[in-house]
Amino acid sequence: MKSLRNALVLTALFSMTASAIVAYAFVRYFPSERPMATTPATFSQAPATVSTSASEVESGVKNVAAKVGPSVVSIVVSKDMPVYRTDPFGFFYEPSGTVRRKVGGGTGFFVRKDGYILTNKHVVSDPNATYTVALSNGGELEGRVLAFDPTTDLAIVRAFRKDGKPYDAAIPVEVIPRTTDLSVGSFVIAIGNALAEFQNTLTFGVVSGLGRSIEAGDQSNGTSEQLSGLVQTDTAINPGNSGGPLVNLSGKVVGINTAVTQGANGIGFAIPLSEKIVTGIVESVIKYSAIKRSFLGIRYVSLTPEVAAEAGIAKISGVLVTGDANAPAVISGSPADKAGIRKGDVISEVDGKPLSSAFGVKEALAEKFPGEKVFFKVYRKTALGSFEPTSLEVELSDR
Repeated sequence: MKSLRNALVLTALFSMTASAIVAYAFVRYFPSERPMATTPATFSQAPATVSTSASEVESGVKNVAAKVGPSVVSIVVSKDMPVYRTDPFGFFYEPSGTVRRKVGGGTGFFVRKDGYILTNKHVVSDPNATYTVALSNGGELEGRVLAFDPTTDLAIVRAFRKDGKPYDAAIPVEVIPRTTDLSVGSFVIAIGNALAEFQNTLTFGVVSGLGRSIEAGDQSNGTSEQLSGLVQTDTAINPGNSGGPLVNLSGKVVGINTAVTQGANGIGFAIPLSEKIVTGIVESVIKYSAIKRSFLGIRYVSLTPEVAAEAGIAKISGVLVTGDANAPAVISGSPADKAGIRKGDVISEVDGKPLSSAFGVKEALAEKFPGEKVFFKVYRKTALGSFEPTSLEVELSDR
């Protein structure tokens, strides 16, 4: 398949007037065809089946809206903007101070009763802005940014009352136990502050792909970010939906909406979440005032047929540990170095899960945190030129 270049737009709306946030991404498109049944028997039986299913799905969507809606918040972004004065004839035009104005917004959702909110990093990344947390019942709270995730587009914000005390009446969401509990075709619902104007907008669709990788850039601040292992969905996601939850029909969060493709219909992306990921992030912020992620300390490439042929590797899948003098394959003193991983090793499994182009080392370690031990199945080249398997235990660190 050929890679198509699609422009992605990060879904937070950071300009309410002229500017829009533009992002770019490289995504892989896999066309498919689904045969349609055409026999009279199929058509005659369809109405009863479809009617029952539609009724069940409609009921499920309504239940999710009632259950998850109170946990979703709108995040209003405000800044001091310059004000200018002029004379009626336009002879002079000079600054006359500043005024605080709303310049954009996004979405977030409570993950703890005591006011901890998970949202996108790009929603709350401006250190010169202030953030207001708008509740679904119309109340407003102060939002304070506590930490950014160094590896993904995630951030933790905490809500405070006007008297400065932490908000302690939040209704936290439920999150699925494992990221692998999601499959293509699953019904999902997105809830968010669409266009930074229409609070708690609900849209409905399906998971249309898993393990997607994109490069998203924010033109408003000139940054870009590599995101991998994403959930692709055709659920309508609009500017302002960034940081909102992607939810299954059981009312459990499966991901956090992050980006959409510009110039395409029904191609949006969410960062997958699990109960362990969310709990680990929040506990890290409470303990360290930072989001600490697990660190392995290797450089690698996916073992594509071309890479395998060049390295003389046959019938093994996974990733090849590789590097050069300027970028060593294994960082000295890292957990990988201490465990004995070497340049030229092929890592085929992490904790018994096979690696592939869609499920690499980063995805395998997404639910692992510093201090945890992980088992790697590694193929290493022998003196005779063959690759023999071995098992290595790695204790992850935060750097």
